Amino acid sequence: MSIEAVRSRTTWAQLPDGVRALVSERTGPVVTATSHEGGYSPGMAATLVTEGGDRVFVKVASRVQNEFSAELYRREAAVNEALRPVAGQLPAPAFRWSAELETGGNTWVMLAFDAADGPGPGIPWQPGDLAEALDLVAAVGRVAAPEDPAIESISALEFGEWAALELAPASLLDSVGEAAGWLAPRLEQLAGLAAQWPEATEGTALVHHDLRADNMVRSGGRLLAVDWPYASRGVPWLDLLGMLPSVALEGGGEPEELFTGRPVGAAADPGAVTVAVAALTGMFLHRSLQPPPAGIPHLRGFQRDQGLVGVRWLQERLR
Repeated sequence: MSIEAVRSRTTWAQLPDGVRALVSERTGPVVTATSHEGGYSPGMAATLVTEGGDRVFVKVASRVQNEFSAELYRREAAVNEALRPVAGQLPAPAFRWSAELETGGNTWVMLAFDAADGPGPGIPWQPGDLAEALDLVAAVGRVAAPEDPAIESISALEFGEWAALELAPASLLDSVGEAAGWLAPRLEQLAGLAAQWPEATEGTALVHHDLRADNMVRSGGRLLAVDWPYASRGVPWLDLLGMLPSVALEGGGEPEELFTGRPVGAAADPGAVTVAVAALTGMFLHRSLQPPPAGIPHLRGFQRDQGLVGVRWLQERLR
């Protein structure tokens, strides 16, 4: 499904007075606020214009509305502080500040960045936008990840989803339609592949680990990557691989052709690539079977659809 699916975001006017006051202390008095829809958080995302003409992008999440989003914003604040030493190399809007406020029995987490000039690529993908986006992905992979506790090795992640699905396969096979016939006898094989993730993904490059069209904006005439809470250290081709299921859903082309058509993908170890495809596909499919998170009802369907793209990719690589 489209990443533009309808979901509910908090607006500037709906924030508590204390939250707006804290933000305004940091930015200066706010005269206009333009909300931005899309994405996968129910929190506020808005470009604020101040009395002095400054434009600031501010995002706000609350623990009561969505505890996971609030924790994610905390992590994003720590990651952005860790990325300051490479800010000059980073294709991302400049990070300004973060803050938290306890009010009315709720915790509000805020982050501020330089505002972008406009949205990212249009969907469905057009050739020029796709080429520019793939260049952006490559640029991220050329940055050496800072040695900071907030930037963890992506190889430390564990992908046991296929093993879990193997123990209770009925709900998975019911959800994947025609793919069930191919998946059913291969769950053990796919679990074995996913278990090799640590060896396949160890590296020193910066990995955004959540790049999609909705995590890109345009500023100063070029595309930039936003939303960095999952930034990690790993192989330079991982962001390209992880982005391609969504690209396929949005009319950009088939993952294998796009991956091997880029220098970083062509140079990647084929076995390691298959391991990563298997791990991420299992993650997408397993998460798609969980209850939807608060305020983001469309997420599970998008995860299922990405997982099905991954299944088709695995069919191509494992035949």
